[in-house]
Amino acid sequence: MTRSMRMVALVAAALAVAAGALLVAGASMGYAAADACIPLTLPSPAGGEGTETAGAGEGTETAGGTSAKASTEAQAGTPAEAQAEGIAARYPGDRGIAADPRVLLHEDFEAGDFDRKKWQDISNQSGALSFSPEHPAASAGKQSLLVTATLGKNTGGHLFRRFKPGVERMHARFYVRFAEDCDYVHHFVHIVAENPPVAWPTGGAGECPAGDRKFSTGLEPAGHYRKFPPPGAWNFYTYWHQMKRSGDGKYWGNSFAPETPHVPERGRWYAMEMMVQANTVGPDGSVPNKDQADGRQAFWIDGVKVGDFGGIAWRTAADLKINAFWLMSYITDRWTKHPVNRVWFDDVVVATEYIGPIRPSQK
Repeated sequence: MTRSMRMVALVAAALAVAAGALLVAGASMGYAAADACIPLTLPSPAGGEGTETAGAGEGTETAGGTSAKASTEAQAGTPAEAQAEGIAARYPGDRGIAADPRVLLHEDFEAGDFDRKKWQDISNQSGALSFSPEHPAASAGKQSLLVTATLGKNTGGHLFRRFKPGVERMHARFYVRFAEDCDYVHHFVHIVAENPPVAWPTGGAGECPAGDRKFSTGLEPAGHYRKFPPPGAWNFYTYWHQMKRSGDGKYWGNSFAPETPHVPERGRWYAMEMMVQANTVGPDGSVPNKDQADGRQAFWIDGVKVGDFGGIAWRTAADLKINAFWLMSYITDRWTKHPVNRVWFDDVVVATEYIGPIRPSQK
């Protein structure tokens, strides 16, 4: 460890001690990953490995050895990678995409109500969920889902779907827009693997999940202690059995972020896509070492891959499948000071292969 890295670790440790008294644990809305603070990203070591924990100001060292290795693109900040056409390219306006055998879920919010066959668990405290005439330009629909989080009244809302059976790889594409005055969010959209599976999101804040029971990752905008303007820069906030411990001795989500930050412009629609690939597990339950593990997570913005992180040993049991999608905007006064925070979602597709942005239809 270089002298500069030791200094970063010492400073981060001091932040952890100071912030320890401010920890906000618990599982409001049944949150499955940590109800912790926005992740802290520390400088990566020369090997380019992912950054360490981020719960409530913790983050005392870089994640050398147990966090996933970033792709060359993320390490070097080279131009983002254009993606080949995905499933959506075959279905202009997403019309008919639900019938594709690779698609697990399609939701365009045009029904004006929530289909309980699509969403087993819905959090709509104090009317946080509503439908709005706002929608992406490429959408074939006329409305979207609006999540309104009002401090002192609610923490936002969510839609949760458990898939049976689970899969080895899951992609989730969703369109999102943050209001022009939206502040920092606390937690956002997740993909989850859990065994045994249940029809609702489960707790686990501050805990390291067992390798045969659970792993989860959220694609979230993170302020990194207000280093970035609201709503923050995109990163993965991740829980798995090899995650790094936080400075307070607990386990808060580890952050995976590309070296080039991507902060969404408020008031603009984005096509976001996230992917999680489970790792190979030996017949005896053995997991390859960090140089051989083939688990992965990646994300795309408007069809361009900007974050790709491999070498992750997500699980120790092959029967732990990726089996849940959690669409949420969760906001607390820990980081958010604006009283009303609005986020729109639209045109959600969950599949086993790359989806890509909506192909515009002829009007």
